[in-house]
Amino acid sequence: MDKLHWGLFFVFFAAMPFSALAGDSPILGGGNFGLGLEVGDPGAWGAVGKIWIDKQNAFQPAIKLGDGSTLLQLDYLWHDYDVIHPANGLMPLYFGVGGDLNAQGSVAVGPRGVIGISYMFNKVDVPVDIYVQVVPEIWFYSGGVSTFYLYGDVGSRYYF
Repeated sequence: MDKLHWGLFFVFFAAMPFSALAGDSPILGGGNFGLGLEVGDPGAWGAVGKIWIDKQNAFQPAIKLGDGSTLLQLDYLWHDYDVIHPANGLMPLYFGVGGDLNAQGSVAVGPRGVIGISYMFNKVDVPVDIYVQVVPEIWFYSGGVSTFYLYGDVGSRYYF
């Protein structure tokens, strides 16, 4: 990883714990700030965070790497706990909107929607969630070209 990637990673995630101090988290035994890994497109893999505003609303920032590019992502998510009721833990469906920015090489932006399901272990000694999400996105490239994609992601986060 070159200096640009490490610099972006440090700046982006160093600020997150400070912005997460005012929220409320549904993660038992964890705080309102989660940090983990995500695999899936766009990019191949990356670091993903979650900042809970309250028990239903959260921000999901990420830095994804792959295909010779670095992508910055930010999504706003709303969680619905009333659809699925597992015997243990919590399993909300979530919906959201956000965007991607690829500023390496030619500039490209991608507004996106997010639809997913998350499992929260709800144990004091396991402040973790795992999730799967589907992301429809339209990329707008410099020069006026646009393309629609449908991505899938899987990931997990540990909450502090």
